Amino acid sequence: MKSLIELYQKHRDLIPYAFWGVATTVVNMVIFTILTQFTNINYSITYGIAWFISVLFAFYTNKYYVFHTKHYSAKEFWYQITTFFTGRLVTGILGLGILIFGVSILGFNNKLGKNIWNIIQNIVVVILNYFWAIFISFKEKEAK
Repeated sequence: MKSLIELYQKHRDLIPYAFWGVATTVVNMVIFTILTQFTNINYSITYGIAWFISVLFAFYTNKYYVFHTKHYSAKEFWYQITTFFTGRLVTGILGLGILIFGVSILGFNNKLGKNIWNIIQNIVVVILNYFWAIFISFKEKEAK
């Protein structure tokens, strides 16, 4: 029983990470849908706008509600936000690469195949984003 409690305490941020991750996805989808349905903006630009706003939302929720970090200086804040956005950009490109690999290279070019590879890339990206946030963007300071 003790090891189960220790495991929970060590990874207690997983439940809020999942919750806010779903909320971030909803923010992204709502913004993308509104922009594509009610404006004449090209879908790739609306994708970029929705991505930027949802990553900003994810940064805020991860910082304050998942990892409960505080910035003590402007330097620390800018470190957190730039590494967070960099990580999301890197994993976003990796996710696109996984999708291209599955759909274009392996030939899963039907609706089901595209959806399966999209799920695969999302799983990889979510896991990598979590570890990026823990070990880079919101890493706790060492006690002096």
